Amino acid sequence: MQQEKKFDFNQVVAFVLMGLLLFGVMYWNTPSEEEVEKQKQELVQKEKNAEAKKAANVQQAQNVFQPVTGDAKDIEVSNEKINVKFAAKGGQIDAVQLKDYTSYDKHDKNTPLYLAKDGSNSFNLSFKTKNGVQINTKDLVFVPAVQKNSANTIITMTAQAQGGQIQYIYTLGNSYGIDLEVKSQGLSNITADNKVGLSWLMDGFSTEKGKDQEKYWAHTYFQFKESKDIEYELFGSDEWEETEAISWVANKQQFFSTILSSDEGFKNTKGGSLNADEEDAKFSKHYSFTSELELKNAELNHKLTFDFVPLDFDFLKDYNDKGFQNLIDFGWGIFGMLNKYFFLPVFKFLANFGIELGWAIFLLTIVVKLVLSPIMYKQYRQSALMKVLRPELNEINEKYKDSKDAMKKQQATMEIYRNAGVNPLAGCLPALLQIPIFYALFRFFPNLIDLRGVPFLFAEDLTAFDDIIQIPDWIPLLNGHLSIFAMLYIVAMMVYFKVSGSMDNFQMPQQEGMPNMEFMKYMMYIMPVFFFVFLNNYASGLSWYYLVSNALNVFIVLYIKKVMINESKVHQILEANKAKPKKEGKFASRMQDMMKKAQEMQEQQEQIKKNRK
Repeated sequence: MQQEKKFDFNQVVAFVLMGLLLFGVMYWNTPSEEEVEKQKQELVQKEKNAEAKKAANVQQAQNVFQPVTGDAKDIEVSNEKINVKFAAKGGQIDAVQLKDYTSYDKHDKNTPLYLAKDGSNSFNLSFKTKNGVQINTKDLVFVPAVQKNSANTIITMTAQAQGGQIQYIYTLGNSYGIDLEVKSQGLSNITADNKVGLSWLMDGFSTEKGKDQEKYWAHTYFQFKESKDIEYELFGSDEWEETEAISWVANKQQFFSTILSSDEGFKNTKGGSLNADEEDAKFSKHYSFTSELELKNAELNHKLTFDFVPLDFDFLKDYNDKGFQNLIDFGWGIFGMLNKYFFLPVFKFLANFGIELGWAIFLLTIVVKLVLSPIMYKQYRQSALMKVLRPELNEINEKYKDSKDAMKKQQATMEIYRNAGVNPLAGCLPALLQIPIFYALFRFFPNLIDLRGVPFLFAEDLTAFDDIIQIPDWIPLLNGHLSIFAMLYIVAMMVYFKVSGSMDNFQMPQQEGMPNMEFMKYMMYIMPVFFFVFLNNYASGLSWYYLVSNALNVFIVLYIKKVMINESKVHQILEANKAKPKKEGKFASRMQDMMKKAQEMQEQQEQIKKNRK
């Protein structure tokens, strides 16, 4: 017999002693104020020592590489597309401005757009001297020399050492690309290494209105040397490491990209990106890339290219044969094909008429509706037939109320559908066919550079949300604004539900094995809320498209309902279907056999239960 547990005084004493012991240890090990201050001073001193060591290393490296005769100064050059600044410190590209584009600034619509500026772009080669001194080219002082001809501007940046030198030779033509030839002379006199480390760090400027969307579409992309497919990791930050050679790596932003490519390919590479802090309004991403450059005959001799390009699909297709157009994330498989070979060409064709791009989206919506009108007609026709059959289905439900008659009810229901020539699942198929279009458009509007910065009605930028209506920031999920386009879309959606009778379908009697109609009805009320929260912070071009689409749906359904299919015509169709001789297909025949066998098994089980009683 289990005995009652009694109070154990010894256990209480043990717990108290353990607590006192723990408190004593913590008190004993807690440093005094003098010790805390001493630790702080030691930490500060360590940081100072580290900075001093770094400065000493830089000084040693600069002592190895002394500037050649001439002024070590920054150089600025330009062509029709870009302005470029080359820094004497590090001999690297310090600033790049795209002339034809501006950066979003709510106070100044003419803010220049920079992809690199004020040290945001860092290109570095590293190796050790024979004496063990770490050389980083970003710390060296280069002296420039500029040559111009009719086609190109050539900037030669030189860092000189005793018995050797390193040169960056930049060539700027009339496009967005800058060729870079990395060369050395007498490097074997300086280092015993057979490889040089390459490091490329870049801070991506925030140039768009929709900051969250800008971060969402920004990542590092790369392409293997023997492939035309690009590799990337979507959603949040990315990190990757490859031993196989890659031909180029891209620091992609939403509408622009900085790409570093190599004729020979980069080996032993690492790369990735990190989201900038939410409080940091200056940058959207921090990119990193490392690789190795092999020395050839103990010298550097590599050809690289920097491209600072807008992500315009048609432009990039003709820009080169490296596949840069695949950086535009129009989606994979059928979704990408819909965008590249249907939506984009149709939109470009409509935009060429010189109309506002918002109205081009309006016309695009009409084109899509015309293409989908046969599907919509079949969907509504099926819905109307199901509505007329509702009284007969209600009678079946009343006749077979008992749960043991579930199979009989199912057979009777299927018989009504078969006689009327109605497929209860046919209404779902048109909706499924429209899913690829929905997803394709989700990718289309926030990646179409033609819409970037373009105002229309309530929106100042069709690739970002419209935010005329401001609300308190503490309201969750809405980010301090209400999108008028998104709200009007929800209104149009609810009107369409009412006019089309979509809600009526959820009044149908519950069938065995079918989804719970009451639950589906509630979902139809909740769905607009989810859509609004999503579209409120998304590209207003997409909200405008869906607003127009639902408004057109209302008129199309009214026309089908009043002209093409009214209730008398629906009855005529059902009567005609019932009069037709029924050809039982193999699938339907098998379903009937399965249902009969299931019914027989159910009856046998019930008989066994009765016999046991």
